[in-house]
Formats: sequence, structure tokens, C-alpha cells
Amino acid sequence: MFREFAAEGRLQPWQQAVSDVLFPVETASAVPDGFSGCLKSWDLGEVSMAFMASGPVTYQRERHHLAADKEEILLVSFATNSEIAYAQDGLELTCRRNQVLVERSHRPSLFVQPLASNALWVLKVPMRVMKRRLRAIDQMPSLVADAGSGAAGLLHDMLRLAPTRLAEAGAAVRDGVGRTLVDLLVLALENDVRALNSRQSPVRQAHLARIEGFVRRNLSNPALGPDMVAGACGISVRYLNALFRDAGGLSLGQWVCELRLEAARDQLADPARAGTIAEIARRWGFLDQAQFSRRFKARFGVTPRELRRGPAQ
Repeated sequence: MFREFAAEGRLQPWQQAVSDVLFPVETASAVPDGFSGCLKSWDLGEVSMAFMASGPVTYQRERHHLAADKEEILLVSFATNSEIAYAQDGLELTCRRNQVLVERSHRPSLFVQPLASNALWVLKVPMRVMKRRLRAIDQMPSLVADAGSGAAGLLHDMLRLAPTRLAEAGAAVRDGVGRTLVDLLVLALENDVRALNSRQSPVRQAHLARIEGFVRRNLSNPALGPDMVAGACGISVRYLNALFRDAGGLSLGQWVCELRLEAARDQLADPARAGTIAEIARRWGFLDQAQFSRRFKARFGVTPRELRRGPAQ
């Protein structure tokens, strides 16, 4: 879904629009009566992107805003023509051009763009989506990273270029674009997350890396479970469960199920992919098709048959 909003001379409607598209905020401006802004947003499956152009503005999130959140969000903002001053939990950051601010929504924060003309490209990703890809992201604070090259640079380029094609894209294409943006974000953040995860002992880090590699290589094996993973990695099931518990987020079983559902969804959404729903379910370790359909519907909001038939344009 595409949405567009323009504010001329009034700050309150802008606050409401930003709160609806991103997350609840309190806005302020040095020119509240002369404030102007333009916001465009595109839904891309589980994620969304937005372009925001405005006059001088401050966005503040306090505890009552956090209480109104439906879920935790990772907000990725590229400063196009002005700096961002950001503060959270005693951390003060400056995001300049060719940099990206990665902002977590779980704590109060202050986001300031003081210039007369400001522009942002923003990617909004639920933390539950990121946790499926980067388990240690729970330990990452808000941060500023280079966006002049590499995966972050590609992500910025895609955000700027995608809107020219999204108007003619169906829901399946938009969903695929969203997944590609998340892939690039994961690549951009992997090194930062691993560095922050260094608080864990090297032994635990090595075990978790070995576990993740084994799980991804054996995802289609119906027998994949704690006993198999622990045995292959040379640890006890008890220690395996403790590693996942201490890392936070999903248990091993929940994580494996999420990865399998994602893989099945990708194949069901691919019109070039042959195979029945039952065959694809079995390919990814779901031997009970009824259970697979229930879990798929709970996870994605549509049944496998509805997805295979094709989403509404």
C-alpha cells in the first residue's frame, strides 16, 4: 500500500502522520506555524519504507510512546542532505551524509534535524524479522554506520530507486523487494552485531556459530532437532538450550520453525517453482500438511493455498 501526506503550516498533522507510519512520537519545530513536510510510504510485506522531507523538526519518544508500540521496531534512516543528532540511553550520535542511523524503538530517544531543509529515506523493520536472521541483534544499541559503500550503500540506493517501480508492482513483487532490503540490512549489520556480541565468551560464540551453520545446512531434514544439533556440534542438549536461552530471543525449535516457514513461503511465492504445497512442505521438514497450513497461516496471515493462488494486486 502507498500512502502520501503533506503538512503545510501545522505541526500536529505531521506528528500524527509520522506516528502512524513509523511509531508514536512527539514532534517540535523551531517554526511550528510555518512548518511544512511531505511523507510518502510504501508497504513491502513485513517491512515498509518511507521518504520524509521537512523543515526543522525534533522527534521525541518517551515512555508513554513506548507503551503504545505494538512491537519493537528497527528504524534505519539515511540522512540525504542534512545531519541527524540522536540521543538514547546516554548515547549521543551524529549521523552525517553517507551515513546511516540504525535506531531501536525499545527505549526513550531524541531525534533532531535542525536545518531548514531535511530529507530522509527510512526502512522500518520489526525486530522479530531481524531476530530470525541475526540472533544477537538484541544486544545491539542504536548506532551510526557508514553508508557510502558496501551493503549499506546498496540498501540506500535501493530505497531511492525502488519507488519508481513499485507503483506497477503486485503484492508478491513488493514482498520480495522487502525481503531483499532486509537481506541487505543484515549484511550491513553483521559485523557490528558480531563485534557487540563479543561480551560472550569466545567458546560460546564459536558454539553458536557452529550451531547456526549446521541448522542452515540441514534445514530440510525432518529429524533436525535438539538431539541432532547437539550431537553434531559436540555438546549436550542441556548446554544447547542454555546457549539459546542466554542469547535471548527464540528457542532452537522456534527458530528452526521460523526458518522453515520462511523457506517454504519463498518457494510458494515463486511462480517458476514447481511442486505441490504438500511437496514443498515436506521439502522443508513439515510432514503434517494440516499442521504446516496452520502454522503458515498464523505466521503470514494467509494459507499456503492462498499465497500460491496469488495475492491481491
